[in-house]
Amino acid sequence: MSPLGQYGFTNEDEPPVEDADRTREAHGIGTGIRRERLRRGLTLAQLAVQVNLTVSALSQIERGTSDPSVSSLRRIAAAFDIPMFRFLVGSTQREVVVRQAHRTRIRFPDQDVEYELVSADTSGEFEILSLVLKPGASATATAAGHSAEECSVVLRGQLAVELDGEEHLLGAGDSITVHSEVPHRFTNPGTTETEILMVISPPTF
Repeated sequence: MSPLGQYGFTNEDEPPVEDADRTREAHGIGTGIRRERLRRGLTLAQLAVQVNLTVSALSQIERGTSDPSVSSLRRIAAAFDIPMFRFLVGSTQREVVVRQAHRTRIRFPDQDVEYELVSADTSGEFEILSLVLKPGASATATAAGHSAEECSVVLRGQLAVELDGEEHLLGAGDSITVHSEVPHRFTNPGTTETEILMVISPPTF
């Protein structure tokens, strides 16, 4: 498998060539990170210190030759105080209609996790995400909080939620609300894919 990315845009006008998609997606998120870094006048070395990465690793992410982990992307986005999806969609307003085939996507194949931005952008008061977890996959390695309110609805499959030290098992149609900064972790305990619709306010992902 090519190391070139697992992150980015879907475009129906381009042929569904897997390797070409990976290259385009990695380039998209890496370009977004570099754009934000330069806009703030930071060197690679300065940002690397802030996000606990080596200069080499950060450079590879920016060039699209390395796949960043969920935690790495979270740290980079937190350093810029922007949602992770901002690296892909930018800060300008997009169309109000988002076709399902055109959703902006971030995939983490090593963790069998895929996020899609359902709302048009991250510039408003909230964002809506779709999260798909393969059987046995977890959205994060450990329970963690973030500075936003979140409500998640299970569309299909099963979801085990570790919430502030307690575990809740949800099925299709069930929902859970996570208040700001409360540590939580989503895991698929079943044998089929789990899909969740997440509303986050303000946008942090």
